[in-house]
Amino acid sequence: MTAFWHSLLLPGWGQADTGRPVSGALFVVWEGVTAMMTLKAQQETHYLKASGSDNLGAKRQEVQDWLVLWIFNHLFSGAEAFVSAHLQDFPRELEVRAIPHGVGISFPVP
Repeated sequence: MTAFWHSLLLPGWGQADTGRPVSGALFVVWEGVTAMMTLKAQQETHYLKASGSDNLGAKRQEVQDWLVLWIFNHLFSGAEAFVSAHLQDFPRELEVRAIPHGVGISFPVP
């Protein structure tokens, strides 16, 4: 649960805690993109409002869209960190192979 709360607070933190720095970096990058695009769209909304443009409604929708993506990034990062933390003890030697009548799973037993 610690990894979940860390990533919910700051996306990428939980991934870094579980030894997955590339995944964590991707969440941090997407956090930056969504944050900056939300702020940019909000500034454009203020400009369109001041100029009396007819496109104000569409720009407000854009702000909401970026805000939803920003929130989704936090939730998805937390869920991904939670699952990663639980799968850390999973045996890495697990193999999934196609066999003649389905799928086979094998892993070594000590």
